[in-house]
Amino acid sequence: MKIVKIIIVSVVIWQASQAQDSTAGRKYDLLPVITYAAESALNLGAIGFKYFDLSRENKNIPVSFLNAAAIYTTRNQLFLESGYQFFLSNADRLNGRFYYFDAPDRNYGLGNDPSLRILENDTQEILNYINVDVTRIGFMANYQKKIAGKLFFGPSVKIEDVIKYDTIPNSFEVLQGAQKIDRLQNRTEGRRVGVGFTVTHDTRDQVINSRTGHFFESSFLLHSKIFASDFEYAAIRTEFIKYLNPFNNHTLAFRIIQDWKYPNRNGGNVPLYGLSRPNGRGYFQGTFQDQHSQQIDVEYRLPFWRDTDMEYPRFHFWKGLGAVFFISGQQAYGETGPYRVSNTNLALGTGLRVLFNKKNRMNLRVDFAYGLLENGNGINGRQTTFSFNLSEAF
Repeated sequence: MKIVKIIIVSVVIWQASQAQDSTAGRKYDLLPVITYAAESALNLGAIGFKYFDLSRENKNIPVSFLNAAAIYTTRNQLFLESGYQFFLSNADRLNGRFYYFDAPDRNYGLGNDPSLRILENDTQEILNYINVDVTRIGFMANYQKKIAGKLFFGPSVKIEDVIKYDTIPNSFEVLQGAQKIDRLQNRTEGRRVGVGFTVTHDTRDQVINSRTGHFFESSFLLHSKIFASDFEYAAIRTEFIKYLNPFNNHTLAFRIIQDWKYPNRNGGNVPLYGLSRPNGRGYFQGTFQDQHSQQIDVEYRLPFWRDTDMEYPRFHFWKGLGAVFFISGQQAYGETGPYRVSNTNLALGTGLRVLFNKKNRMNLRVDFAYGLLENGNGINGRQTTFSFNLSEAF
């Protein structure tokens, strides 16, 4: 199986996206999508945002929204994902995510280097990952109350069940890095349930596409058999984002994510999909996975339009174009080795933006990233990633 590359990008129905005057504010954004990939053949689906005015026209309360993506492939694979952020008042907020994936994935093994080498006997290809067929379903929710100023605190729950995990090749031979796979034995299928709390400090000027302010969030989740979890461990995650507005409507954004997983000392294990798996652009998620991880992103956003511009006519999307440039770094560590700055795996990238909803500053995002790690794709060289979505990466 060869490296996936999307060769058909999208079909955009601008009639749906321009259903209402953008100065008045639309209640939804809808993007039909057609893609093609080697593993899944033809993919058909849509990405959308639904907006809710729960603020009762109080400008101090951010817009609430529900986003969803649904993709079905001609090989009977299904991707369903939905997230939501509801700002109920100045003092209450609720956010979360639901997903169901029945599709191929890759297992690069445990560690910060993609040094695994396998020979698929069916195809005679040498890869640095094992192709797997996975069915996962998950749900998470956070409810928070204001503690003081912009500080919020509340309970959190996260549930995921890996229903199926099968290797796709009928047989393969491990040429190098057998220990990367052996350490994940009996850690692929099963249910994980975590219960805990989340604290957030949020001064962003706008939720969907921020230009100023910062976002800090830290969470603690305990996974235990008490909550019907098959795995027992503690998970701590901290994220900090800073947005700067140097001039006009440009944005310089910084993000750092630190993730820690601590297994129960009485024989507990962190499951494969519970590991710290940074998701920075430039590398397939799971290329680096271990008990802990760090991810750093720096992005410059350069819209070619101004807030004072008149509304651009329908179909004249070039009047809402923009560009971004970014660099990211990520590493996983803990079970296979300590944290070292020199072990950070870097990637560079650029992207196109198309203004989709002026009131909410919603953009159509198309990004291309190039991983700088020489053996990121095994004997095939470096990894590259292509992403296509509504809203910014962070």
